[in-house]
Amino acid sequence: MKYLEFEHDKKTIRGFLHGENAEDVVLLMHGFMGNKVDHHFMMKTFAQDIAQEGFMSYRFDFLGCGDSDGEFFEEESIASQIEQARSIVRQFKEKGFRVHLFAFSMGGVVASHTAKTEDIASLFLLSPAGNFDEILPAMIAMGKECEDGAEFNGFHISGKFMKEAHDFPYFEGIENYKNAVKIVQGSRDQYVSEESLKHYQSCFDNCETVIVENADHCYSTVLTTESVRKEIKKFYGKIKNLGV
Repeated sequence: MKYLEFEHDKKTIRGFLHGENAEDVVLLMHGFMGNKVDHHFMMKTFAQDIAQEGFMSYRFDFLGCGDSDGEFFEEESIASQIEQARSIVRQFKEKGFRVHLFAFSMGGVVASHTAKTEDIASLFLLSPAGNFDEILPAMIAMGKECEDGAEFNGFHISGKFMKEAHDFPYFEGIENYKNAVKIVQGSRDQYVSEESLKHYQSCFDNCETVIVENADHCYSTVLTTESVRKEIKKFYGKIKNLGV
């Protein structure tokens, strides 16, 4: 594991690189209020699993999250995270890498829109939050509104981000991505709707979907996490063998 940082908009994005590969790297994108380690350290575990399949993997914090520069209240933005992802993709491409994306929850929104404009070899979406315009208001209803936004679980959420989440075109243009896509979803996901999953499935021609029984949004049991790990190894093992 090696520390690696990137510059974007005069700010530093920080993360860790796993594995060694001269050709392929998988970028791991966390979700809303997440970070490069995430719930029960799953992003670190998944990055290690991907590396064991013969890829390099890079898990990082978006600006305003984890160890990267900026404050959450000021930096949190779907559009900005897409630009950050594009910047990292392009810097890896300049070094000669094929780039793959692995993304969780709202990170799945970011990844699917990054793949619209960048040359992405494969896409793994874990519980992609295509109904985030419904998820965020439900979270805020459990927190409290304040003059310049809202508070939830210790996070200060800006009114600007709340408006962006409401207005963002979650599925617009993502159907143009034609390479391999895998979607993994929990059968008891308390945030992502069945309609969102079906919408993602309808957008991608080359898509495999796996439903993990009894799994919540964060795969909060050992058994459901192991099921996700198995699907990760199957997908990247197949991609590696095909030389995509």
